[in-house]
Amino acid sequence: MNWLRGKKTYMVAAMMVAISILNIMSGEESLGTFVSSPHFNTLLEGIGLGTLRAGVTKSVFR
Repeated sequence: MNWLRGKKTYMVAAMMVAISILNIMSGEESLGTFVSSPHFNTLLEGIGLGTLRAGVTKSVFR
């Protein structure tokens, strides 16, 4: 399981973003309702999680 070291957070962030994008692409919601839905918050949280992990990697492993 050593190959997963440092990649688990990126996988979770990618899944969060993918699920949110699939919800808008499925056609069940319009863009206006998507922005006000919890799926949009999940999208932003996934992007933020990936960005946070990238920042921690750069500062800790230097």
